[in-house]
Amino acid sequence: MRKIFLLIGIFLAVGFSCLNAQSLSAVYNYNNAQEFMNDAFGRPMYMHADYLIEGTPFFSNDYCTARIKLRKGKTYNGIKVKLNLQENLVVYDMGDGKEMAATSAVEKIFFYDCKDSLKSKTFVSGFEPIDQQNENSFYQLLDSGAVLLLKYFQISFRDTKYYGSPNTTRVFEQKEIYYASVPGKGLLPLKKDNASVLAVLSDQQISLRKFMVANDLKCKKEEDLVRVVRYYNKVLGQ
Repeated sequence: MRKIFLLIGIFLAVGFSCLNAQSLSAVYNYNNAQEFMNDAFGRPMYMHADYLIEGTPFFSNDYCTARIKLRKGKTYNGIKVKLNLQENLVVYDMGDGKEMAATSAVEKIFFYDCKDSLKSKTFVSGFEPIDQQNENSFYQLLDSGAVLLLKYFQISFRDTKYYGSPNTTRVFEQKEIYYASVPGKGLLPLKKDNASVLAVLSDQQISLRKFMVANDLKCKKEEDLVRVVRYYNKVLGQ
C-alpha cells in the first residue's frame, strides 16, 4: 500500500511540474528567445552613472513578455523586452543581466503578461517620416482597420540640480500626440477635438457627426477618439 501511495505521489509531482512547465512556456519561450537574440543583432546597452533619473524614457521600466515581428517578416513569441521610446530601441536581457538593444528593424511589438496589466499594449513602426519621427519611430496602436489610430510618445528631458544635492538629475517627460494613418493620405496629425477628426475622416463626415451627437462625444479624451475611429472603420466594414 505504501508503494502505491508513493507511485501516486510521483505521478502527481510529475504532472504538476509538466503543467508548470507548460504555463511558463506559454509566457516565456526559451527557444524563440534564443532565436530572437541571434536575429536581433543586438548591441550592448551602457548605463549612465553620472546622473540620477526621474521619470523614464521607457514605455515600462519593467520587462514585459512580448510577441515581436521583425520588419523582414519573422515573428517571435514569448520574448522579454522593454521599449525605449526616446531612442526607439527594443531592449532585451541576455539572461545574465547584460542588456542589449536590437539593431534589426522591429515592425510590431505586442506586450502581454506585464507586471502592470495596463502595459499590455501593441506598438508598431514603419510609417513615413512626419514631424520629428522617422520610419523607426514606434506608435501605440489604438485601433486598426481601414484607418489606424496611433499614439506617439514624445520624450523630452532636462538636466537639473536640486537645491542641496550635489548630483545632476535627468528629468524625463512624456507628451502624447495622436495620428491617423489614412489610405492614400499617409500619416495625418489628429487633434483631440471633433473638427480635427471630421477633417481627417472627411469622407464620412455626415455619418460621424451624427454618431458624435448621438453619443455626446467631444473627442477631448482618448477613449472618444478610439470610439469614433472604431465607428468609422465599422462603417467602412473593416
